[in-house]
Amino acid sequence: MPESASEYDYLARGQMFLQRGNLPAAIADFDQALTINPNLAAGYYYRGIAQRNSGNYGQAIADYTAAVEAEPDYPVAFYARGVVRRHLEEYEAAIRDYDQAIALEPEDADFYYARGVAHASLKNYEDAIANFRQALEFNPEMPNAWYNLGIAHRDLGKLAEAEEFYSTALKIRPNDADYCYARGNLYSDLHQYEAAVADYDRALAIVPTFSNALYNRGIALRNLGRPEEAIASFNEALRFGPAFASLIMNRGIARADLGDLVDAMTDLNRSLEMDAGLAGAYRARSEVHRALGNETEADSDWREYERLSEK
Repeated sequence: MPESASEYDYLARGQMFLQRGNLPAAIADFDQALTINPNLAAGYYYRGIAQRNSGNYGQAIADYTAAVEAEPDYPVAFYARGVVRRHLEEYEAAIRDYDQAIALEPEDADFYYARGVAHASLKNYEDAIANFRQALEFNPEMPNAWYNLGIAHRDLGKLAEAEEFYSTALKIRPNDADYCYARGNLYSDLHQYEAAVADYDRALAIVPTFSNALYNRGIALRNLGRPEEAIASFNEALRFGPAFASLIMNRGIARADLGDLVDAMTDLNRSLEMDAGLAGAYRARSEVHRALGNETEADSDWREYERLSEK
């Protein structure tokens, strides 16, 4: 850079480095721009982006704050600071930043969407829904807004509405594994297990290593009376993800469905070693003990199941 370079020259080159992912070089150029002009709001804003992308969230917030102090009518800087605060789970502070951004630029769909996500994180579902709907007023083709409307309605127990919103999101973005998985979970909640399996299969066609989809597909398959396929799905879940108590328990129950009582007992014992408070495992183990003629153990496990179920 020539000695006569201005703050805007450094700003432009820093933006180029930022786009290329060369974050140290970008930060160095933004530093130079701000040395020349300490009131350059864009310099703080773009340095904030570079700091955020570097994982330096505290410095990013400081830079966004400096940007809005230098230029109070800078909506995207308020928005960017809100994004970092939401990442840090400072949801109320994030909402205040989104409020400022919206007051300055009231027709930006992204601002409403982000505020909706922050409200949803606080379980303020009605406020979240209102913001997602407002985002869609300005951008009806925003799939994440439709998807998050689905999440909020599902959490409110409004399952029919949730299904409609998930389906709209999938029409806009049909190859999103998370959307397929979420709708599959909804269908499982509705006991529509064939539809659930179809959505889990769709998610797995996109991301074959999606362990949660494999696990939930196993549960749906067992509910359809297809224990062998359920076990295969649970085994695939274990191949691509961690073992956890509910997964091992459900594989044990599917093995018991097939009459494989020895392996079922092994799984149920293991699940209770992982989580001694898993009521369903005591119930299932009680049934396996009874099938094996172990009446004393069966009664003991059933009493423990009842005790835990009363909590």
